[in-house]
Amino acid sequence: MNEIIKKNGINFGITLGVLGIASQMIVYAMGGVSKENAILNSILQFVFWLAFLAIRIVQCNKTKKEFNGFISLKELFTTLTVTVIIGILISQSFTFLFNNFIDVEYGNAMNEFMNEQQIVAQNAMKSFTKVTSEDLKKIAETNNFSILNILQGTLIAFLLSSVMNLILAAIFKKNQPVF
Repeated sequence: MNEIIKKNGINFGITLGVLGIASQMIVYAMGGVSKENAILNSILQFVFWLAFLAIRIVQCNKTKKEFNGFISLKELFTTLTVTVIIGILISQSFTFLFNNFIDVEYGNAMNEFMNEQQIVAQNAMKSFTKVTSEDLKKIAETNNFSILNILQGTLIAFLLSSVMNLILAAIFKKNQPVF
C-alpha cells in the first residue's frame, strides 16, 4: 500500500474516531438521548454526520493533491476505507467500553430507551406486519451494547460508509491523461 494512502487513512481515521467519541460525549453531557431532547440529539447527530462527510471530502482533496492532482478510484477508495475502518473501530470500541464498564447506569438507561423506541416503532408497524407479543418481549430484552450488537452495528456502519466512499472516490478521482 502506498505510504500517502496509508498515512492519510490512519490520520483521518483517528480524526473520525475522535469526532465519534466527541459526539457521544456531547450527547452524554446533555443527559443522553431521551424523549425530552430527542429532536436536539437528532440535529446534533446530523451535524456530526455532516462533519464526518466534510472530513472525508478534505481527505479526498488532500490525498489527490499529494498525488500531484491525479488519483485513481481504487487509491482514493482505499484511503477512505482505511479511514472508515479506523474511525469506526475507535468509536465503537469506546461505545462498548463506556456503556458496559465506565458508566453502566447510563448504558442501561440508554439501552432501555432504545428498546422502548423499538417497541413503539414495532407497535406502529402492527397494521403493516404481524408483530407478536413474543417479538416485543425479545426487543425489551435486547442488550444494544453487547459485543455482538456492537459488532453488528460496526458492520452496518462500515457497509453504509463503503457506499459513501465509493461515491466520494468516483467524484474526486482524476486519472492521469495518456498521451
